[in-house]
Amino acid sequence: MPKNLYDLAKASRSNDAPPKIVVNQVGVPKRPEIPIKDFADALGAEPVLVLPFEPQIFGEAANNGQMIQEVKADSKAAEGLSHLAGLLTGHACAPRKRGLLQKLLGRG
Repeated sequence: MPKNLYDLAKASRSNDAPPKIVVNQVGVPKRPEIPIKDFADALGAEPVLVLPFEPQIFGEAANNGQMIQEVKADSKAAEGLSHLAGLLTGHACAPRKRGLLQKLLGRG
């Protein structure tokens, strides 16, 4: 099924760059998964982002109405989403520097 969707999206947008693949919730305990390499080989495209399963970070962000970057800026999910934003916008996202006040308050 994903191969059909990927091929359809790619064919429908023949003058554009190929669709970007994002794989989410990788590494859920006790859930069988297809290895990323096998998935990419079957699809014929490499994912631009593989997001790990981090339920604490995503749950906290959802419950508090915050962005992942605000909850835990140094997490793999936050870094990956910043990378994806840079790919989509064409602008590299520079890591935020934390000032002394933000460090003391536990923010930023």
